[in-house]
Amino acid sequence: MPPRLTAPLRGLRGVSESEYVCPSCMLRNVHRIRTLVVRRQIQETRCATLSRSFSAVHSERILSGQNFSRKGRIPTIITPHKRRSSNVSLASATAINAPSTVPAAYRDLHQRLHHLQEEAGSYVDLSRLQLAARSLESNDPVVRVAFLGLGAKGTLAARKLARAILSDALGPKEQWEEELIEFGRDGRSLLLKYGEPDDVVPHSVLVHEMRIPSQFLKRNRIEILVTTLNISGTPANHINDVDFEEALLVPSLTTPSSNGGRVGFVRYPVHKAVLVADGIMGAIEYGRLPRSIDHSALINSALSLPLRITSGNNSVEEEAIGNVVDIDLALHALDLFRASNANGARYSEEWQASRIPVLSDRITASQVSSGGGMNTAIRSLLDSILLKASACVDQSESEQIKAIENATVPDTKRRELMQVISAWSEDAHRDLQTNLNTAVTSPVWRRTAWWRLIWRIDDVSVSAGDVLQLSWLTEAEQSLAFLSGRIAEAGLATPDELKDQDASARVFESDIAATASSWDPSEPKKAQILNMTDLLQTHSLVARVKHQSGINAVFDPPWPQAIHLSRQQLLHTVVPDLHRKAQGLLVSTLSTAGGATALGLWLSIATTDIYGGGAVAALGLVWGLRRLQKIWGKERDGFVNSLREDGRKVLAAVESHLRKLVDQGGREDVSPEDRESWCKARSAIMNCREALEKIK
Repeated sequence: MPPRLTAPLRGLRGVSESEYVCPSCMLRNVHRIRTLVVRRQIQETRCATLSRSFSAVHSERILSGQNFSRKGRIPTIITPHKRRSSNVSLASATAINAPSTVPAAYRDLHQRLHHLQEEAGSYVDLSRLQLAARSLESNDPVVRVAFLGLGAKGTLAARKLARAILSDALGPKEQWEEELIEFGRDGRSLLLKYGEPDDVVPHSVLVHEMRIPSQFLKRNRIEILVTTLNISGTPANHINDVDFEEALLVPSLTTPSSNGGRVGFVRYPVHKAVLVADGIMGAIEYGRLPRSIDHSALINSALSLPLRITSGNNSVEEEAIGNVVDIDLALHALDLFRASNANGARYSEEWQASRIPVLSDRITASQVSSGGGMNTAIRSLLDSILLKASACVDQSESEQIKAIENATVPDTKRRELMQVISAWSEDAHRDLQTNLNTAVTSPVWRRTAWWRLIWRIDDVSVSAGDVLQLSWLTEAEQSLAFLSGRIAEAGLATPDELKDQDASARVFESDIAATASSWDPSEPKKAQILNMTDLLQTHSLVARVKHQSGINAVFDPPWPQAIHLSRQQLLHTVVPDLHRKAQGLLVSTLSTAGGATALGLWLSIATTDIYGGGAVAALGLVWGLRRLQKIWGKERDGFVNSLREDGRKVLAAVESHLRKLVDQGGREDVSPEDRESWCKARSAIMNCREALEKIK
């Protein structure tokens, strides 16, 4: 035996077999060698593609019913230099991505199903939708029926049922009948298709595919999936009708995983399903399932229970329940007839008593198309898909509306909070009037009397600041904090919404406007320079800002800040203005008194009239003090009135803001995106229904 060559050497040998290349030229003409190798690989790829195409044509001829007899069967095509492999890809008539041509009668519906997948993909079962669309790509599609085993013995009963239906009583027992029972030991599901046992079938870790020469599969164009019903461990009394129907029509097949021996689940859609239960325990498990399966056109059931053969007036079919069959009795009748043709009468009696023919008729009843139109099973599948999609859209809309209603604060709570706001407003106005009157008559404010300005001029700003900080809406601000907490607790507003950003903006805008009007650009000021150390020391920087401006930079309460900001504005605008006016009046009074005194002294010296000069000095002093008393009294009254007026405005703004939050807050509404999604989904479903109704 020659030595085994490596991959590069084998490639060079293939090149040398096709075209001769000189060894010395090979070393110098590397580019030419690579070109030849690529050309050789392309030729091999084309050969492999042609081989798979011939195999696919052979498989389609088998599914279309051509040359199904054993003598006239088309032999499997094997290309030269190509080993027969078990993983060759064969196009199935129900494969999701199988290439085919859509008939003209179904083309409009096929396009609308794809549009439905795009517009309502979240409301429709995509696997069933793709199966339905794939079924429309042929005038005579293959219908996939699932035999679902229920309970511990259900899977074995489903395999026996498939054997009883697919077996040929006129022929001997075949090998596939034994394999049908034995191949289920590894836990994989079985996919039974029409064909010969020696046909090439694709290898899959998901299902074990078998080719069976059964006239039942050929005549009715059916393929049978035998698997176990998987409801994911959900208790039977908690199974939803819609979820259970989906579990039957889209069974989950187990697939092994490489992560520590775990298994995964793959959804495998079918056109129809037959639920198979065995024995008394199987009947009990079946009785726990939802009763909706008895009224579904796509779901049948078969309870394997012993049936006795009656010879009276009433046949066993009339005495037994509609979904009860006897699989063992049917197999026994099959074995009797195969043993001897003389047992034909007993075979017929037991076969009819087993009710297998009745079940077979129920399975194939929907395969007959009315007037050569669409297959009834495909139509029922499309009706089920569209009905469930419409129900999912309605359920999504109702759940969204219900969630919005639950999230919306009830009107009784709103009316209660409106009454609380009205009570707070009354108390706040009473607080403004009472506390401000008390502050005006207090000793703190009396220190700003006109006759005390001469020696206590600096007490004006201090006294006015104390009145603002201690007596201006302090109790109203405290009660506002509790009221805001109740509004936030009711879910009517967030802390950011309660902070009254609009009022804050108005306060800052007025403050900035006042600052800008008093700024003189002709007098440049030197900016204060802060180093990196000052910027990193947050506490000292905040303390400096508070000391210079009186504003606490870290004060950010979760309630309306209009009262606080208005107080700060008054402290930084009205109080300094009052102090400036007091200083101006005092300077004016002292100037008037000083001028009159100087004039009186001059008259006394010039005229030697002491009384005349004293009278002039006294007149100037009295006139200046009177003017100080009159003007300063008006300024004090104006300051108090401005506090009252600003307090009323602030309270009105806060009350309006709170009422707006209570009236409009906490109201959720359906987003326009959701409404548009529901509208598009309903429109796509309606278009599919219209296209389906046009097809006979």
